[in-house]
Amino acid sequence: MYSARKTTRFAGLVFASLAVALAASSPAYGQLDPGGPIVDEQTTVSTVTTDTSTCSLTRIGTQLVHCDSLTGAGVVAPSWVPER
Repeated sequence: MYSARKTTRFAGLVFASLAVALAASSPAYGQLDPGGPIVDEQTTVSTVTTDTSTCSLTRIGTQLVHCDSLTGAGVVAPSWVPER
């Protein structure tokens, strides 16, 4: 009788764990960005320039940096790249 109760508890635990895991893992859906800010009378809109033609590739230590963004996928920067 004791082993039947233990098996039932174990089966319940496995079922509950699977139910939680399946409920928590749902597919992710993307949506298009409609673009542009929403402007009304009380909102001040500021623009951020993303022009990357004025900045060049540099390095900080061994990391490659382009326009204040780390780049290079973790590859060690060569010594010929200018350092900041």
